[in-house]
Amino acid sequence: MNRLMVFLDAIRDHLDSYALPPACSVEVTAWSSPVTVALDTDTLTGVVSGLATWSATLDGARMSLWRTPGGTRVRLALTGRTPCGVPVYVWGYAPYDPATFPDLPPQTDQEMPVWLLRQWARAGEEAA
Repeated sequence: MNRLMVFLDAIRDHLDSYALPPACSVEVTAWSSPVTVALDTDTLTGVVSGLATWSATLDGARMSLWRTPGGTRVRLALTGRTPCGVPVYVWGYAPYDPATFPDLPPQTDQEMPVWLLRQWARAGEEAA
């Protein structure tokens, strides 16, 4: 079986095994980042909730934030591995709010603790 089929089977099994939020796209390649999932939401609450749900299903989950060049949106991204070891990159865009992201200049990539993402999701809050 070729690598692409292994990755397709792994993400299908992962999606079947967990109650994950809706995605607007799932891209599977045989390259170094084989599975990319775009969340089907554009609100901070929706993205945070979706990423928190995904984080509970991945090993070695890590979060990052990146503000777009125009500064109007923030990409929240989660990386990790499925239990069988396939790398996954899950992301979504949310509107930029200076109260939520006070130290995030345009075109800046920053790490964010996964525990903070989970705390936002549990509290239903949009601000740090």
